[in-house]
Amino acid sequence: MLTQYPWVSVKNQERKHIEIGVMLTLLVAIISFYSIPDFNDGVITEKPYVPPPVEVINIPATIQPPEVVKPLRPTMVVESETEDIDIAMEEIFVAMDEYDFLLEAPAPLDPIVPFWVAEVKPIPVGGWGVLNQNVVYPPIAIEARQEGKVIVEVLIGLDGIAKDPKFLVSLPGTGFDEAALAAILETRFEPAYQRDKPVLVRMAIPVDFKLR
Repeated sequence: MLTQYPWVSVKNQERKHIEIGVMLTLLVAIISFYSIPDFNDGVITEKPYVPPPVEVINIPATIQPPEVVKPLRPTMVVESETEDIDIAMEEIFVAMDEYDFLLEAPAPLDPIVPFWVAEVKPIPVGGWGVLNQNVVYPPIAIEARQEGKVIVEVLIGLDGIAKDPKFLVSLPGTGFDEAALAAILETRFEPAYQRDKPVLVRMAIPVDFKLR
């Protein structure tokens, strides 16, 4: 029969072995912690830049003294003989008489400026119906059954004749421009009046082309 000793039993020595293992583990950990070198000693940390203090100097405002204007010395009046002055003035007037033709003002011109708006507007002699009678409807527009409106600006002279025509509204290629211009230049107008005087005036004359 085998005799069992209690100090040989693993079961009885289990707690003791565990305690010894834990103590050895803690001892190894402590030794390792102190034996590992510190790597943070070689790291260079950048310090924030702190600008040096700036000294502020208060400069007082400069005041400029007012400019002192020295009074001018009075001019000395020198007496002269009146006879010398009279002789000098006569010589000047004689010299000016030789160039009177240069001093004469030119004859005033009487330019006739055309008006845009007059008190009495020009109208065709016999009324506006005379202008419509002078209008010849273009045959090409009649065949095309085309209608339109042309506006011609003219200068009505003192004699009532239309001059210097300009098209404000034009219909090229229809024959309307030529027919309107021919009718206006053929028509005699009564001149415009401004303050009971005949004047030149520019006016726009519309000519309507409508088929009946």
